[in-house]
Amino acid sequence: MVLPKLRPACENDRQFIFESYKATLREHVEWAWGWNETFQRDGFWRHHPLADFQVISAGEMNAGAMHVEVGESWNFVRMIFLLPAYQRQGFGSALLRREIIRARKEGKSLDLKVIKINPAKRLYDRLGFAVVEENDATYHMRSV
Repeated sequence: MVLPKLRPACENDRQFIFESYKATLREHVEWAWGWNETFQRDGFWRHHPLADFQVISAGEMNAGAMHVEVGESWNFVRMIFLLPAYQRQGFGSALLRREIIRARKEGKSLDLKVIKINPAKRLYDRLGFAVVEENDATYHMRSV
């Protein structure tokens, strides 16, 4: 397996990031809240500034993106997604394990939210995340 690499996102990555988000998570977002293209695009960049993203690469290819918010006592995986061709190959597991280790070394919790119908929840369960809160659409999970 080629290990995934991260690099800071730049302006040239903006379209790739949003289109990858849409390709991987639209179905889940639509289930939870509905999908309005303009609202999603505007809200996406308002809540996830480009400067906060890292592009995930596999070899020379862009495979997805990740946004981790760093707080004083916690880190929060705001967004992680991989294009379908790179899913189920261990990339997400490797990246999240790195984040778990980083949070533990810093004495912080690592949290994330997942839409209830997203099969990625099984990955988060396997990695030791536990549900600490939920609403109709999402689980809030924490690495234990």
